[in-house]
Order: sequence, then C-alpha cells, then structure tokens
Amino acid sequence: MILTVPATVSESLVSKPAAPPVGLIRLGEQPTLSAYLKDVWRRRSFAWENARGELRMQHMDTALGSAWHLLNPILLIAVYYLVFDVILNATRGVENFIVHLTVGVLAYHWAQKAVTAGASTIVNNEGLIRSLAFPRALLPLSSAVQHTYAFLPSLFVMLVVAITFGERPGFSVLLILPAFGLQVAFITGLTLLAARAADAFRDTLNLLPFLFRLVFYGSGILYAVDDRFHDAFASPVVTFIFIANPFYALVSVWRSAVMSSQPIAQLGWLWLSASVWSIALLIGGFIVFRAGEQGYGRA
Repeated sequence: MILTVPATVSESLVSKPAAPPVGLIRLGEQPTLSAYLKDVWRRRSFAWENARGELRMQHMDTALGSAWHLLNPILLIAVYYLVFDVILNATRGVENFIVHLTVGVLAYHWAQKAVTAGASTIVNNEGLIRSLAFPRALLPLSSAVQHTYAFLPSLFVMLVVAITFGERPGFSVLLILPAFGLQVAFITGLTLLAARAADAFRDTLNLLPFLFRLVFYGSGILYAVDDRFHDAFASPVVTFIFIANPFYALVSVWRSAVMSSQPIAQLGWLWLSASVWSIALLIGGFIVFRAGEQGYGRA
C-alpha cells in the first residue's frame, strides 16, 4: 500500500530554518538597525571606560600629568593669538578677537581631533575585531567619547577667557547646552562615517588632515565672515554657502552662546543648519557604518 501524505502535512515536515533564540542572530546575518543600536547601548560601558582609560594614559609619562588637559587649550590659544593678532595683526572686523579666536579654535579642534582619531579605530583594531564579537560601532564611539571628555577642560578655558576679556553673555550662556549636544551628535556621526571610509579606502587617513586644514581656513575660525566678506555676504549665494557649512554653523552657535560683543548675521538659519547637519550625520553615520559591519577586519 502506498501511503499518500497530504500536502499540508508534507510541507510541515520539510526542514525549515528554525527561528533563532531571542537575543541571538544567525551566524553571518546582519542584525536589524534597532537590534544593533540596542546591542551598542547594552555594551556602552566599554565605550565609556575605554575612553576614560585612554585619557588617563595620555600623559602618564609626563611631569605635569593630567594638567596637560587644561594646559593644551591654553597654549593652543596663546600660539594662535601670538601669530594672528600680535604678529600678523589679522583682527580686522572682529570685536574682542581673543574670545572670538578662543571659541572658534577650541570648538573646531574638538571636532577635528575626534574625527581624525576615530577614523583609524577600525583599521588599528583589526586583531580585536577578528577575535571578539561585538558591535564595531563601539570603537569609533569610544573615540568620540574620549575627545568629548577631553573637551571639557577646553570648555572651562573658553568661559574663563570670555569673562576675563569682558564678555557678559547673560542668559545666552544657557545656549552652551544645545550647542554642546549638537556638536556631540555631529562628531559622533562624522566619526562613524570616517571610520567606515578609512576601512574601505586607507588613504582617507592621509587626506583627512588636509581636508580639515582647508575647512579651518574657510569656516570663519580666525575672522568674522560677515565683516571680512561684507559685500559678498550680501549675495544670497555666498550667504547660503556659509550657512550650509556645518563647521561655520557650529562655531557660530558657540559664539552666540559665549559672546555678547559681536552680533552674528543669520543666526537663526545657522542654528537650523547646525541642527540639521548634526541629526542627519548622527542617523546617517549609524546607518552607513552598520552597513559595512560584516566586512570590518577582513581586509
């Protein structure tokens, strides 16, 4: 007798991939973005502790130790002030140049150092990546956290310089909080993108310093854009170019929070630009970085 199995039963007997246990994914399968972010958050202590450890180790072999975290921004501002004010007298159109310079240089160098260092985190940790299973985003995130910690003494220097040289920001000083939050989001997203780019194209690590140097001189760090380019700034095209520059926008919102002596043109649009860039880069950075998760460490 031939046993005929109903189609519905035969289909149920066909070997089907079993659903993975809760919290696990199949080997080689890409987790969803929400699952990936949850895993990153669950392991966030690695990013915090690694960042703090790196900061402690930076100056362990120096006589002044951790004092360098405070001395570095002071010496940086002193060098720029000596060159661009005392020697070159390049302060045309800038009220309270020392504060203008301090805010711009410290905010910009925070972004530059975080992104430049974060770009190499995947390339420099291929051994760790091949040995352990963890969300690779934790590596560039740790770099962003480290340089955010390192910026805190710079923020203190920024406020001391502003008050010492006559700035009285009043309630506008509260804008430091959203400015800080926007820049954290901005450098986090940009660091993720730079790490992905450097893993795919190693020459990125050599190109980044030159790109940041070019952006530095084109973002009003050393001069007041609306005064230096007064005639050109009247053009909607030139105005849009500067407003669309995320570094100029971020530095401008910092100055609006700390400085009261120099009004900033198009400030509302600059806040909008900084907000859009920061949120877009944060979201886009995670999406783009996660897309390459399976390929990291296999170069």
